[in-house]
Amino acid sequence: MRLNDTTDLALRVMIYAASIKDRRFTIDHLVEAYGAPRSTVMKVVNALTRGEFLTAQRGRSGGLHLARAAHEIGVGEIVRHMETDFDLVACMRSRSDCTITASCRLISPLAEARAAFLVTLDKYSIADIAISPSEFGLTAS
Repeated sequence: MRLNDTTDLALRVMIYAASIKDRRFTIDHLVEAYGAPRSTVMKVVNALTRGEFLTAQRGRSGGLHLARAAHEIGVGEIVRHMETDFDLVACMRSRSDCTITASCRLISPLAEARAAFLVTLDKYSIADIAISPSEFGLTAS
């Protein structure tokens, strides 16, 4: 299984948010920290805000911050929100051109593996994967 690039960035945004604790941050901070294109960071932040993982405040003293405590936000929850396709092979999608789909015995093990992948991610919160602010070149203040 492979996560798409926006899911990867979403997880890194959430790591950043949890790592700096209660400090507000901006899209520019994320661009600087990760070297990602600003437009991509904006897209990911918008998705995380819509998913109620981040809260955005406009204005001079605005910025972004976690919408809930980091230990209340599951890694699996974010992955489910960001990923658009968990169907690992064509036969798991609504239509398939495969001639053996009706009798295929591969679908069940793949579905089980997908479920195990998500169960594992559900064991971890954003707090579990946060790092120290100094690793972003920030002071802990």
